[in-house]
Amino acid sequence: MSAPVIDVADLDVYYGTSQILFGVGLSVRQGETMALLGRNGAGKSTTMKAIMGLAPPRRGRV
Repeated sequence: MSAPVIDVADLDVYYGTSQILFGVGLSVRQGETMALLGRNGAGKSTTMKAIMGLAPPRRGRV
């Protein structure tokens, strides 16, 4: 099994004092396809922003 290309663990992200992500974790390996699904306001965009470094996590790692 290959090492993950993207590895996210225990991610908490806040906008000001509002916590948006609570302990998010995911792993994507080379050749895999991942879909991030959820209702409006579920944190899909914030998850992607954290992975890209645009929304720095208060806890966890990317």
